[in-house]
Amino acid sequence: MLQNLIKLAYKYWPSLYKKRYYKTLSSLKTGDYKCEPELLYIQQVLKPDSVFIDIGTNKGIYLYQAEKNISSGKIIGFEPNKSLVNYIKPLFPKVDIYPLAVSSKSGTAVLNIPKKGNGLQDTRASLEAMGEDVEKVEIQMVTLDEFVQEKGLSKIDVVKIDVEGHEFDTIKGCVSILQTIKPTFIIEIELRHAHYPINEIFDFILNFGYEVFYFDRKTLALKPFEVSQMSDFQKDEYLNDFNKYINNFIFIAK
Repeated sequence: MLQNLIKLAYKYWPSLYKKRYYKTLSSLKTGDYKCEPELLYIQQVLKPDSVFIDIGTNKGIYLYQAEKNISSGKIIGFEPNKSLVNYIKPLFPKVDIYPLAVSSKSGTAVLNIPKKGNGLQDTRASLEAMGEDVEKVEIQMVTLDEFVQEKGLSKIDVVKIDVEGHEFDTIKGCVSILQTIKPTFIIEIELRHAHYPINEIFDFILNFGYEVFYFDRKTLALKPFEVSQMSDFQKDEYLNDFNKYINNFIFIAK
């Protein structure tokens, strides 16, 4: 009965469904976080006319938060997993959502979706190799530089990147943006997913005149970050604890 009501709400009352589905956001006000505290940060920095780009929209929690602030600006999402695109599009009719991966080059690639029981773990899909117990789906890639040039975007305020280990390739496709528009980047970087020396992605971005911070859970303010802190922030016992595990890093142009 409940599942039928949820399906009806999704189809006919998306605003009601969204409020229920994204209810974990209410934990942001309590200090006992059930979702990423960086969602508070984007509410601090996004304005009504901001342009926000979400690379790896997944199930749209960042889109939902951005919608609260942005009215006259623009929200753009990229999600290569078409099942997730089909799921979130009806919930975000004002957001431009593209079924594309963002990488260091355009073309085709293979998206690896982990198998889980009799189904698929859609939210953990990655362009990076994940062993054999996956479903492989051919997808299209684009660089953010190419996309921005094609759309004629001259203003971007915040770019969020969460691509399960493919973040270095994604940021390599943003060279022109890093040089000229210089938006703030919020990038998920994890030791457990990185297939590259972890300092290299930080050095790459900092060389464009950026500084890197993390969002402190207690003060709700940015603090300078050093790569040497990484292992302390991402201890195995902290995994899945949003109060302790820090995997989003915020790059701001000087």
